[in-house]
Amino acid sequence: MSRGSTPSGGLAPNGRRVSVGVDPRLGVDPRLGVGVLWWCLLVCAGRTAFAATGEGGGHEGTWLNWLYSVQIGGRPLVRGEAAIAFAWSLVAIVVLALVCGLGTRRPSDRPRGLQTLLEMVVGALRNMVIGVMGPRGVEFVPFIGALFIYIALMNLMGLVPGFMSPTSNLSITAGLAIVVFTMVQYQGVREHGAGYIKHFVAGVPMQFPYVMLAPLVFAVHLVGELFRPVTLALRLFGNMMAGHKVLMIFIGLVVGLARRWIPVPVQLPNMMLEILISLVQAAIFSMLAAVYLAGVLREEKAEESQLV
Repeated sequence: MSRGSTPSGGLAPNGRRVSVGVDPRLGVDPRLGVGVLWWCLLVCAGRTAFAATGEGGGHEGTWLNWLYSVQIGGRPLVRGEAAIAFAWSLVAIVVLALVCGLGTRRPSDRPRGLQTLLEMVVGALRNMVIGVMGPRGVEFVPFIGALFIYIALMNLMGLVPGFMSPTSNLSITAGLAIVVFTMVQYQGVREHGAGYIKHFVAGVPMQFPYVMLAPLVFAVHLVGELFRPVTLALRLFGNMMAGHKVLMIFIGLVVGLARRWIPVPVQLPNMMLEILISLVQAAIFSMLAAVYLAGVLREEKAEESQLV
């Protein structure tokens, strides 16, 4: 065997060594698509099994349903699906902490493996946030980036057998929306101080008789500001809950067919669509948070330009 070839690879036209099955023009392995398809099929089978053997007082079967049976002082530790969703959100935090810890355990100037993936994700999020918020968006990359990764992971968790998507519960999405609302208001007060109140009467000349419209404009802007977290929470909850319910309907159909020895994964196309929807919804939530923060920063820039 020559030095220029190995059992698992060869040389591309540009001299780069690639493994068998890798298209040198694309730089990717075409077998990746087959692997993803098999993964989806396995997930379909697992989700079907858990749907058929659900437990926990009529709730959908998950690995954390044993919490329903835990009692402290004669009282159940967990009541309702909101508590289970909160427990799964904590699982998502632990998973992210472990992944980030492993990826940054031994940082190198020549990243490899998990560090490469993390740097690619951080770089993409940084460019996305700066594109929306401008140069000052760098300050908010940790906040917006953490929102996107956290929400995306929670959305995708519902596709794993025995797991639950916490964002399919309104309590979780409402908590995320309140965090964004608090961050926006804090940043507004931090940037403008007491003058932030002018944000709610923007566009109204402080001259008679126009100043008489100030209370009405203030009330309209205040209602709009308060409804931002409501729309954020309902949008994410509605999309994830609806997708989850549709997926469970298809899984129920698969269970019925499996009992007649007809193993047809009819939910597979919907699961692949759910992967896309999960990422899109995480991006929408994060970008709306960036837009709300950018509104405060752009207002400051406008005031500075008027002073100059």
